[in-house]
Amino acid sequence: MKKKDIYIVSWLCLLSIALPSCRKDFLDTEPEDKISDAQVWSSPELALEVINGCYQALPEGHTMCMMMSSTDEGVFYGDEAIGAAYTEGYASPTNQGAFAASVWSWSQMSWNWDAVYKNIRNINIGIANIDKTPFAREEDREKAFADLYFLRAFCHFLLMSQYGGIPCYDRPVNLGEDYSKPRNTFEQTVDFIVSDLDIAISKYNVNDIGNIKTRADKGVAMAVKSKVLLYAASDLHNPDKNQAVVAGYAHPELVGYTGGDPFLRWQAARDAAKEVMDLNAYRLYDDNPDKIRNFEEIFVHRSDEDIFIRYCDPVKDIYWGVGRTPFVEQPPSFGGWGWSADMVLGNLVDAFEMSDGTRFSWANPIHAANPYANRDNRLYASVLFEGATWYNDSIIHVGIFPDSSYAPEHQSTNYWVRKFSDKELGPVEYSELTKCPAWIRMRYAEVLLNYAEACIELGEDAEARKYINMIRDRAGMPAVAESGTALKERYRNERRVEMAFEEQRFFDVRRWLIGPESTENGYGVDVRYPVQGSYENPAFKPIVVDDGRNWVDKVYFVPITTDELNKNTALVQNPGY
Repeated sequence: MKKKDIYIVSWLCLLSIALPSCRKDFLDTEPEDKISDAQVWSSPELALEVINGCYQALPEGHTMCMMMSSTDEGVFYGDEAIGAAYTEGYASPTNQGAFAASVWSWSQMSWNWDAVYKNIRNINIGIANIDKTPFAREEDREKAFADLYFLRAFCHFLLMSQYGGIPCYDRPVNLGEDYSKPRNTFEQTVDFIVSDLDIAISKYNVNDIGNIKTRADKGVAMAVKSKVLLYAASDLHNPDKNQAVVAGYAHPELVGYTGGDPFLRWQAARDAAKEVMDLNAYRLYDDNPDKIRNFEEIFVHRSDEDIFIRYCDPVKDIYWGVGRTPFVEQPPSFGGWGWSADMVLGNLVDAFEMSDGTRFSWANPIHAANPYANRDNRLYASVLFEGATWYNDSIIHVGIFPDSSYAPEHQSTNYWVRKFSDKELGPVEYSELTKCPAWIRMRYAEVLLNYAEACIELGEDAEARKYINMIRDRAGMPAVAESGTALKERYRNERRVEMAFEEQRFFDVRRWLIGPESTENGYGVDVRYPVQGSYENPAFKPIVVDDGRNWVDKVYFVPITTDELNKNTALVQNPGY
């Protein structure tokens, strides 16, 4: 293998090479900011730093422009309406919106085709070389192999969830090689990912589950497998359901199955989720009898509900990277940038049920008179609104007085993200990443929801209700009793409110083929105070704040950029672009 430089992202690695163990001749011109293959793979410590760098390159949550802005959860009012490329249907090979390779507000840059494939190349270099590393214990080598296979699967899944079938790489591509590689079919892509996950699962030690939640283990790999199979079985990729999306497209095999038994695919998704549940390694966090605070604590405390997380890193996570959400999304009076970043839409707020399990409706005069009374406890832990209690027991006020002056927190939607912030710590300053929680990539509630969804699709309604109701009971909500289509609708709403802002909705909208309903007008709330200078007895009404939303079927998939199509002429673009 040719000698080439491998740049190690980790600051720890750079520190280690900055402190040489012996004196070097001043004529030695070997660059000290680069490390050769031989040096890396002859050192277990450096080899593990390569793997650490691959973990760090995985997508980050808590960005300034969250994925919510590309859905009906929120709207972004910064200088670039980068979520609107999907909510207004104008995404193109030259405009990927929030998924572009370079977006000033950080956004979904690390989901980008180029960024993920760079990581895949580094991972494949690791797989090709890790056998050379002199680990003290063979079990350490097996763990390194497991990590690399897991990472390769995870990265391919990130791309699959956006594009469908993609070129699957099982070895590193070197400079000077022919870069023309066609996309694998969707089915081949799923099989490739699942195969890598199965290898990782076989190599991980079951006794390591949950020891280090920032890295994969057997439970993490199994949970990700359940998610991959759930996505694969969904309507978007089912030839019996996706005909309108692929109509006229010459290569439907690239974006979905073209045969096979959908029932078997749902069985595989159900069984994969059940295997995670049967590990008995995770539980729903339910330690605080205060249901509101309990739900808040899921995201600001670490618990056995966490499966795979990522901590904020004050060194790496500069500018608008991970860790900034609690700062940029909080209301202006608390130092936040909520007026110019992601603002929560009433479309999501209205999805939270009444505390008795009935639907909220602005047409109900009792609901409209006090829209935030007697609602699902998860609303109070997820969203800030008029009258909400916030840091230091202060009250959020967003309305307008009779003289047209505004309350301190007034903005267009009059809703902000509360989820992910710890009320007990006080407002988050720009530099205070130590106050910011970890980003949860997967948690146990998602596995239970995955299982319930697969059960519904298989007609196992009683089993599905059992686990949906476990999650609802944790939130203090009454059990659901529906069956069939009605149960599916209750489930989808349950997933929407439970997983709000957790980068699920963008993909759920697509998996379920519900694009048109996700791009109905975006709503906020108008709040008026009847007496000047008094916040008493406000009047509420929903108002349209974003009427430009328009669903176009092509945005069921992210477009491959023109640059990538030019670099790899064997690629075929997604339908509609």
